[in-house]
Amino acid sequence: MLAFLAALAVGLAAYYYFTGAAAALPLLLVPHLLPQPLTLQTLAVGPVALPVQASGFGVSLTHDLAGPFAQPEAAGLFAGLLAVALAGWVAVASTLRRAAFVAAMVPVIFLLMSLNLDLVGVFSVGKQYFLGLALVLVGGLAFGLHAYGERVPLAGRAALCAAAVAGLGALLLARGQLSGPDLALHLAAYATPGGAVLVAALVLWVGIENVRGVLWLAGRAATPGARLGLGPFVGASLLYLGLLAAWFWTDGRLPLYRGVGLDPLVLLLPAVLVAGLGLRLRAPSYAARLPYAPGAAQLYPLLLMAAAGALAYALATHNTPLLEAARSFSGTALLGLGAAFFIYVLVNFGPLIRQRLPVYRVVFAPRRLPFYTVYVLGLGLLFAVQLRLGWPLLAQVRAGQYNCLGDLTRRQSEARPDELGLALLAERYYAESGDVLDRNNLTAQLGRAALYRTRDQRQNELGALRRALLPAPNEKVSLRLAALGTAPQDLFDDLDALRQGLRRQPTSAALAGDLAQLFTQTSLTDSVAFYLDKAERLAPGAYPSRTNRLAFLMQQNLLPAAQQLALGFRPAPDEPALASNLTLLRLLRHQPAAPAVGLAGDDLDAATFAAVYHAALAAAQQARPALLPALARLATRPANAPYYEQLLFLQALTRHALGQEQAARQLLEPLAAGTGATAGYYQQLLGLWQLRQGQYAAAADQLALAAAHGATTAPLARAAALVLAGRADSARVVLARIAAAPDTALRRAAAPLARALPTADAGQWRAAFAARYPQLGTAWLAQAQAAGPGPAAAALYRRIVREAPFNEPAILGAARFYTQRRDYPAAYDAVQAGLAENPAAPALLQAYVLAAVDTGLADYAAEALAKLRQQLPPAAFAALQAQFAARRAAHAVF
Repeated sequence: MLAFLAALAVGLAAYYYFTGAAAALPLLLVPHLLPQPLTLQTLAVGPVALPVQASGFGVSLTHDLAGPFAQPEAAGLFAGLLAVALAGWVAVASTLRRAAFVAAMVPVIFLLMSLNLDLVGVFSVGKQYFLGLALVLVGGLAFGLHAYGERVPLAGRAALCAAAVAGLGALLLARGQLSGPDLALHLAAYATPGGAVLVAALVLWVGIENVRGVLWLAGRAATPGARLGLGPFVGASLLYLGLLAAWFWTDGRLPLYRGVGLDPLVLLLPAVLVAGLGLRLRAPSYAARLPYAPGAAQLYPLLLMAAAGALAYALATHNTPLLEAARSFSGTALLGLGAAFFIYVLVNFGPLIRQRLPVYRVVFAPRRLPFYTVYVLGLGLLFAVQLRLGWPLLAQVRAGQYNCLGDLTRRQSEARPDELGLALLAERYYAESGDVLDRNNLTAQLGRAALYRTRDQRQNELGALRRALLPAPNEKVSLRLAALGTAPQDLFDDLDALRQGLRRQPTSAALAGDLAQLFTQTSLTDSVAFYLDKAERLAPGAYPSRTNRLAFLMQQNLLPAAQQLALGFRPAPDEPALASNLTLLRLLRHQPAAPAVGLAGDDLDAATFAAVYHAALAAAQQARPALLPALARLATRPANAPYYEQLLFLQALTRHALGQEQAARQLLEPLAAGTGATAGYYQQLLGLWQLRQGQYAAAADQLALAAAHGATTAPLARAAALVLAGRADSARVVLARIAAAPDTALRRAAAPLARALPTADAGQWRAAFAARYPQLGTAWLAQAQAAGPGPAAAALYRRIVREAPFNEPAILGAARFYTQRRDYPAAYDAVQAGLAENPAAPALLQAYVLAAVDTGLADYAAEALAKLRQQLPPAAFAALQAQFAARRAAHAVF
């Protein structure tokens, strides 16, 4: 069981070895939206084509650093492993002889004292009541079992000790003032020195084991002829020790292959394995003081469990002082003790190895040079190295502990932002670590930067990040420095940060890619292309590289090159930026788009929004309703508030494409209610929709409003609408203003209309326009007229009033139908719905006057009569008045 737990602890350390830095300091992809003009369709009016435009969004990706994040889960695992090891250690210690028992209990007492358990506030923060309780309970139990529990088996002792430790832990959780995650972080922080001692003890124990493993490999075969002998043993041992010596000589930076360097922590893995498997064979070296079982057989996996937990927590938090201390001490110990053990083996067993005897079985039973003499010489070498270096390990361990305390306090400060004292205390911890004990260590400076970021202290954050780069280059810090500069005046500082980072780390694709994106803010397109190509060479086919290269080509309007580049692109489900750019490219090239995207969640970021946006534009062009439910759901999410207008616009555009014109306008009208440039765009779109449905006069008024609010192409569309409305003189005035405007593109687009206007036949233009763009509701009117006066016709007329009130002939037909059936309120409602869409239409005003009389609301017709007096010829107006009077008299009789 202990071996299994120890293996789990080692596995946990291995897991955090590969994932700790990414979890504590994640590098995030930041999407940026680049506006891209997009023409959805055109409306042909005479010789001009009026574009129906929308803004596409090319998506580019840069990097940013988040964190450092506290790791309460890792801290909890460390605390749990430490608790298990503590209970097991005390249980085993209670079985030992007096001297060994005392020696085993001393570190337990110091560990309990170092945890500062009274700060948790179980009884009193200022009094050490809980510490006293823990010492009495654990120490008293251990002494009682040692003195009076000779007959208690080891399993029973372990159960009693586990119950005691579990009871103390439950009391801390139940009565303490800290939450569970904060308690775990507190225990892990204050256990840091104890954990360092545990790691050091483990390293000192296994420092010889790799050489012993080589000795085992040399003599493990069953027959002497199959054993390797002295030459291979010496060669393999010298290679191992030579690599460690080179590592030590290069100050811990020995590259091996493609940027991968020698890491002493990796060499600990075979050492602890050999130590565990060969523990019984090593018994002659410790049996005089410690029995194998119960004793070493249990204490070694317990020590390994606790030490692996401490190392796992340091890896999970990417605590650089602790990791540097662990690597430095492990490498030096493996070198010093391994070299001493190698000499010991050669002096004592060289001739036997030459004879190909299985020396590994008796390697701890020497006849010439005692083992502990050589071992002490190895320890002396370690002592001399530390003395020469000025004992950096102690300062590094203390710096690592202060980093842990800073992380805990910063987490509490973020949870309680109004308590400035917590922020100041966290800053003090980081300053002690990064300014005094281990200057400019990465963890301390990034912790301070995160603290300053929370407090919106940008200059302080920049200073902390720059100090973090002083000891060594760091890709993530350089990327964060560049990401902080968002103002135009920060461009050169950002370029300098990324250039220096790339100069010191020439294999970083992220730095090259972000440098390319910075150059997109300048006119140096050659530099953009150079760094995009460099990023692709460094990370072929990477998601940011593909996305950024495609976005750049589209921004430069190099659509054939973009199409060629995109041929082999198949975006994964977690690559929405690339999927968005591919859909945008198809829209720009007027190609059929792919099926609608699938959404991983309901909360959008810039990349997923762009993917949804372009997919919805493509679906609208193909009149597919598939995305409508998703768009409606996304618009209701509070997290999607920044994209609410666009989501509403997409719903309106889709319903317009599906022929649900009235519903589309109801969605678009709130967006067109403002006076800004964005409202001007929606006003122009609404005007083009009105033009498309034959509402020429209403469209001209709507487009005039859009032009007044900054819609640049709205004047040309207004001129075309005025021509179709039969107001050629007004169209000439608008075209004259366009000709005098500074917008060259608009003047060029309006020139064909200006040339054709003098000879234009508005009636022919209207007929051609109506034939090309049939009004919604015209087909329903024809069906209703063919259906006769029955219920089928009534249903069609109701649909006209509900879904096509802007179709003037259809509304007039509905009014006549209801009048013939003497359903005067329905006729009045129909005409009123039509006037809401075409308020100046003479035919509708006349129908409204008569419908109002028929409904008994003659007084409501006064305003309509006043408008008609100005619009109709006198004879026509007189005829209307006579009809109005006749109907009024007729209804008065009844």
